[in-house]
Amino acid sequence: MEQQTQQQIQQAVARVLAAYESGQQFDAGEGPQTVAQAYAIQDGVARHLWPAHRTHCWKVGAPNRDTEPYSAPIPPQKVYDSGVRLRGDDFHMIGIEAELAFRVTRALPVRAEAYSEQEVRAALGELCVTLELVDTRLQDWQQTSALWRLADNQISGGLVVGSGIEDWQERDLALQPVQLTVNGEVLADKSGGHPLSDPTLLLTWSVNHLVARNQGLAVGDLITTGSWTGMKFIEPGADIRAEFSGIGEVALSIA
Repeated sequence: MEQQTQQQIQQAVARVLAAYESGQQFDAGEGPQTVAQAYAIQDGVARHLWPAHRTHCWKVGAPNRDTEPYSAPIPPQKVYDSGVRLRGDDFHMIGIEAELAFRVTRALPVRAEAYSEQEVRAALGELCVTLELVDTRLQDWQQTSALWRLADNQISGGLVVGSGIEDWQERDLALQPVQLTVNGEVLADKSGGHPLSDPTLLLTWSVNHLVARNQGLAVGDLITTGSWTGMKFIEPGADIRAEFSGIGEVALSIA
């Protein structure tokens, strides 16, 4: 049974890689049956897509406080600086989400005991504004299982990283203002909106999970923490901007 499971994981990895390389989506069919299998598919794809690099950017989130968070690597070639201009033809769909991400400023190596909340907060020395791009290699992704979407890097299409602050630890993020605009039209303008109310509730789990999974966390690594605005679908020919007042902003153009 174990050998059969490994074969199924390898087959799933091959299908996802083929979709990345060809630019064509695929019909999912039978896929991962557990979160561990979904992560194994993620890891297999990562070993092929960026074999000379460790993962420096991670997507983490949870729909509510009662559900274990998930993680997914974001390929290094799909992490961009604010102001980047991308081609709409390179996407199957273009979803955008305004998010906050935490950057590691003190290395967190693998160790026997878990990192405490205090250690985690001290090691994440920068808070950045980001735009996540949502795309998928899966046909009919909305009807595909949640585990297949997780295996497909939680349908990540990339991340655009903007400005931020270092003195975030004393900020109350529960009612943080956020505004998202596309071509000057306001799509979201509100206070608060994170699924957990406070994204810092994810941090201790995230760090300990990723330290174990990624052979530690290095200075510069980035952890995103989920959408504040929900996913907005857009068309090419868009200038997108997100601002978290008092924290920073990020901009993206899609031709």
